[in-house]
This record gives sequence, C-alpha cells and structure tokens, in this order.
Amino acid sequence: MIERRLVTQALELLIADATGKPCGTGTLPTSDGKAAEPPYSVLRSLTLTLDGAPLTDRHEDSTTTYQVDCVARTHAQAEWLADRVRAGVLGRDDRGAWQHALTVPGWTCYARELALDAGPEDDPSAVIVLYVIRFQLYWTPAG
Repeated sequence: MIERRLVTQALELLIADATGKPCGTGTLPTSDGKAAEPPYSVLRSLTLTLDGAPLTDRHEDSTTTYQVDCVARTHAQAEWLADRVRAGVLGRDDRGAWQHALTVPGWTCYARELALDAGPEDDPSAVIVLYVIRFQLYWTPAG
C-alpha cells in the first residue's frame, strides 16, 4: 500500500521547487526559524482511495487528493502563486512528460488532475488573500 506521508513530502517539494516560494504541510511554512512571509503555500492532505486488490496486496492503485492554499498579500500575488502551483503540478513538456517529477519509491504517478480551482477570496478588507486549489493524483505500483 502506498505510504501517504511519502506522497505528501514529494508534493510539498514539487510545489516549493515550482513556485520558488515556501510550502508548509498543514501549517504555515518557516524560513530560518521564522514564519514565512507571503506569498507561500500550505499543502493539506484530503482523501485517499484504494482500488483493486485487497489492502494486504501491494498491487492496488491509489488516488490521493490534496488541497493547496496559496496565501498572499494581494489578489494579483495570489493569482501569480496559484498559476505557478498549477503549472508545477500539471505542467508537461513538449514530449508530454511531467515538467516536475513526483518521486515516491515503488510507485508511479500516472495521472494528475485539477479537482477544484476556487480562485482567490475577494474581500477588500482582508490582510491576507487565500486562493484554494485541489488536485487528484493517481498512483500505481512501479515496475
């Protein structure tokens, strides 16, 4: 069975690399021991589904769902960060290969899709703008 912790770690690294901005897992990211300044992302694990063989069999496929909260100071900054997150998770090169690998030992991510793009909050009085995106990742045992 796929280890969810490893998927979360791989996706967190992918997002930080693709955006060039900090990404925390379920919490505010830190930089040099201090809370990161916006813009940054917060990755949240949502659902995990298994398909196929019984739970004791290592050959079942898995689907993981994640939410990425893009946190920024302005509407434009939130959209910029969300564009980078989407491109990082979903982007492909000219040959159709993923631009950013999701590496989980023993597993292959064979499909990625946008499950929700809620857009930024439009509250002019807000100090922080939040942009919510959800992705589904589809996994099968490597080999």
